[in-house]
Amino acid sequence: MVLSTVRSALWGALCLAGAAAGAPAERVPGSVGFSAVAALPVPSPVATVRYGPAAPQFAELYLPAGSAPAPVLVLVHGGCWLNAYGLDHIRALAGALTAEGYAVWSLEYRRVGDDGGGWPGTGEDVQAAVAALGNAPFAARLDLQRSAVLGHSAGGHLALWLASHWPDALPAPKLALGLAPITDLPAYAAGDNSCEVATPQFLGGLPEAVPAAYAAADPLPKAPGATAFALIHGAEDPIVAPSQSEAFAQALGRAGRAVSLEILPAHGHFALIHPHSPCGGPPCRASGCLYPARGGALFRWQLPGPAAEDGSDGGAARARAGLGGGPHPRLERRGLV
Repeated sequence: MVLSTVRSALWGALCLAGAAAGAPAERVPGSVGFSAVAALPVPSPVATVRYGPAAPQFAELYLPAGSAPAPVLVLVHGGCWLNAYGLDHIRALAGALTAEGYAVWSLEYRRVGDDGGGWPGTGEDVQAAVAALGNAPFAARLDLQRSAVLGHSAGGHLALWLASHWPDALPAPKLALGLAPITDLPAYAAGDNSCEVATPQFLGGLPEAVPAAYAAADPLPKAPGATAFALIHGAEDPIVAPSQSEAFAQALGRAGRAVSLEILPAHGHFALIHPHSPCGGPPCRASGCLYPARGGALFRWQLPGPAAEDGSDGGAARARAGLGGGPHPRLERRGLV
């Protein structure tokens, strides 16, 4: 199958930007591991909000400087859906995103090993955590008309799943971004690495034993929607194969959904959530701006504002971003060098 291409700027720009204002931080290699991510200094949230009675049922809110409403990023951590890994390891990324001007709503949720964790409890939790945004503190600082959901690894699975299971009371996200996401659950369950073997634990068995659970947790949208999708994957990822993102992007394209796929050479699994990973390359590509002068790597994009006063839905902005129009958006795959 030959894939056609789209030059999608993901609602204006999908940028890999500097980590924060100030002195540049030292770069880390694309092979950086979990321990380096976990050792990063982390900011404190401005609020921790409970959305349920269980200990893991809470979200952390991070706000950028200033007083104006900020676009909202819902952040979902990974960790093989296991309770051995919590949102603590993604706080550095939350802080880096906040420094770029975004309000970040970082989710904790019940995982395998927690009472009620695994499917469907984990899915119910992330939905409830997003719904809690409607009553979050500092509401005047949250522009819910400009929101995106992003997640890494198993959190990438949940973020992509959330895109089509968003609470009805909130505006749908403009963008769903998966960083090394797990997208094909039956294929992943057939593997034997330390994360793949957690898939049957998460879903209650192998696909042939619990097909309904695998179908319900499938992140591929079953209905049309306005949310655009972006997938970023390291070419050297030993935990989640890049083929997971490649196949998902193809399926989204066949379904007529706007999608962009980036495969980053010489990148493993955890570089995608380390604010100082390399991702070296020229300063600008069709998909957005890469590596502004501050250095480091960070995923940043501009989300469209509310509908115009004349009632239009921002079609011109979509056209500029290369996302609009036909029933079969084209798919672009690039290896960034």
